[in-house]
Amino acid sequence: MELTAGTVEMIVCAILIFVSIIGNAVLICCTWRCVRRRLPTSFVLIFSLAVVHLARNFVVNVMNIALDAEVVLESPSCKVGRFTAALTTTLAVWFTLYLSIFYCAKLYRVVHPLSTDPKKKWRRHHLFTVLFLWIAGIAIYCPVLVFGEKDTHVMAENGTQYQYSSLLYTECLVNYSSQQLALFYGKIFLVIVDLLPLAGLVLVSFRVAFLLWEHKKATYGDIWIGSDATEDEIIRASKVVIVMMFLATSLWISHFILVHFLQDLSSYYFMPAVLAVLCSGYSAISPYLLLLINYKLKVQLRSLKPFCCPDVKKSIPTDVKKSVSESAPAVASPYA
Repeated sequence: MELTAGTVEMIVCAILIFVSIIGNAVLICCTWRCVRRRLPTSFVLIFSLAVVHLARNFVVNVMNIALDAEVVLESPSCKVGRFTAALTTTLAVWFTLYLSIFYCAKLYRVVHPLSTDPKKKWRRHHLFTVLFLWIAGIAIYCPVLVFGEKDTHVMAENGTQYQYSSLLYTECLVNYSSQQLALFYGKIFLVIVDLLPLAGLVLVSFRVAFLLWEHKKATYGDIWIGSDATEDEIIRASKVVIVMMFLATSLWISHFILVHFLQDLSSYYFMPAVLAVLCSGYSAISPYLLLLINYKLKVQLRSLKPFCCPDVKKSIPTDVKKSVSESAPAVASPYA
């Protein structure tokens, strides 16, 4: 039985949804269990990324599966689909950049420690910044929500332009009110909104790599006395940030190039599946990388396993310990 393009895309989207749901659900559960009285900044960023990834898979990939199953979508569904796809992509890039800057600053404090502890607490400022990024992202993509609609007249006129009309990029389009708005907002402003943070992410990753090299050089020079759990977490998170940078930039650039030349590449039947992987691959893989950042998340992840190895010291009753201590004869010292 020959697989069609729609069937391949449905299988790929189902796999992405399954992998993303497991990773992000575990990430949200572990993050929520780690929060007690105060809310660390790293947990806020990790939780925000997990919510963005879940929203992308639950809306965009489910809509792709519905389109491949020949379910007719109306204009409100197309508005929500295009808005969610654009918003989650931008927020994922922004939060990844913010997470990179956050751990770059922490790594700088490890490599170049301050003589005195900082007096100012930045936790509240970080929380306001995360909230501002959410509001700014929604405000930027409001025109997409307004002008997004089901493309009926264009597909009727150019029926042979796209071989696979089930693609979200061809079935649901954004028809702006003027060509100037489509040029300056749709093709220039929205690209800059994602491209500049990606460029900043690359620069921050190079800075993190340089600080890691300084840390390794200082260690071999016998300047380092030792490391604690917090320092190990910062070093590990900095390495994970570099991996996430390569993953986010490579997927975004590849996706942008293929979408830009979609008219020329639409004859390939595997193109919908490739676009689905490039579009949602980061949201499916990054949760498992984020679980490696904070050591508290690793502790909570281990606590989800069955409790099978009890502590021997805690399992000994107190009365047994008392009887053993009383029955043991006191040996006098030969030097007494």
